[in-house]
Amino acid sequence: MKKYIFLPLSILGTSLFAQFTINGQIDNYNSKPVLVKIFDNGNAKIIQNAKTDSNGHFVAKVPVTYNGLIKLEMPAGGSINILSDNENIKFKTSYGQNIQQDVQVLEGKTQIEYNALQKLAPLKDLNTNLLPHLKNVYQPSDAFYKAIEAEQERITKLTQNQTFNSSLVKYINDLESILSETKNNATITNETANKILAHIEKDDNRLEHSGMLQELIYAYINYQFTQNQGKTPETVVMSATEVLLEKGNIETERGQNVLSTLFSLIPESNFENFHSTYKSKVNALTCKVTEDLKSKVKSETLKIGNKAPDIKFESAVKGKKSLYDIKANQKLVVFWASWCPACNKEMPYIKEYYNEFKKNGGEIIAISLDYDQTMFNDATKELPWFNYTDLMRWDSPIAASYQVEATPTIFLLDKDNKIINKVSHVNELIQTK
Repeated sequence: MKKYIFLPLSILGTSLFAQFTINGQIDNYNSKPVLVKIFDNGNAKIIQNAKTDSNGHFVAKVPVTYNGLIKLEMPAGGSINILSDNENIKFKTSYGQNIQQDVQVLEGKTQIEYNALQKLAPLKDLNTNLLPHLKNVYQPSDAFYKAIEAEQERITKLTQNQTFNSSLVKYINDLESILSETKNNATITNETANKILAHIEKDDNRLEHSGMLQELIYAYINYQFTQNQGKTPETVVMSATEVLLEKGNIETERGQNVLSTLFSLIPESNFENFHSTYKSKVNALTCKVTEDLKSKVKSETLKIGNKAPDIKFESAVKGKKSLYDIKANQKLVVFWASWCPACNKEMPYIKEYYNEFKKNGGEIIAISLDYDQTMFNDATKELPWFNYTDLMRWDSPIAASYQVEATPTIFLLDKDNKIINKVSHVNELIQTK
């Protein structure tokens, strides 16, 4: 199954004492995982893999000072956006299609204001994108035309009368308004593009914590494409990058966060010159470089002949603590998940392959991108090889280190853990023997 969002993934360090806590109640979501993410350097990072109790209640601890967006993801589907200005939050909602709209805030002044903003968002979208078109179908004398006008006026007044006591909520609203402009207009205007550049040049770290840095950069690149039609994509991207770094300054944390985001957005396979040029610029820097940008510059595509990254097991699996601890003539590292239909279809073929593979001194290490321990246990109880999961789905740092973007993905390694082959189906290994 394909991975739909590609973000740089890592786990933030934790501290002994939480800065603040998130106390949530999600009805109809009992004994299930909640991935708690904050935004650091503009990228989403898991800080806790929480789990609801039998009543849908959970408590998550945010271990750092943080003023920005927190994303609570239900791996089976659905998410909740929470806003905190470094304050405790308590809320309740119900799992389902309207999980965000149904949020009731019991504690957290910033989230109370943000919740009101979120509830108004669908009306603002309706007023911008649907009602004007719907009104064109009717005559001004029609009763429904007048009803639409009245609703437009009501929504406009609600929007105009909206006030913010929280500077953070006002800030987030401003960013959301800019993104709304980029999505609702056929082309991004010069005014909107300049707003994006102004935020990159002048804002504090709330920009990184907003969860919108990547979208803003993506919107600005799109703007440059509309302004430079006829030029090659790489020329446009590099031109846009120069402007963004002029505002962000590559020698500052902001500029480096911008460049790190660009490395994530722009595939190296299609933009080799871009990656080569800006990685060289990073390597030439004499100032402090963020860890996130360092990892982007140092990362190399896993190729045939490279040594595969080691995989450390949090708890020993069949007495072994890591991939390298497992000794075999060859190893098959299989990335899969119990929730993945393509993986379940592939599993009988892997079982058949294993019989002969094991006789010849081979071993399988299956890394599941599961998120639920019970589902993982049920799916692996009859699988005879090494099975492991860190319960982080696509946020798994193991999957990131192997650059896995779809399941199943299978690596064949030699006895020294060097990559012999990479395939999507085990039958491809049989055919190449």
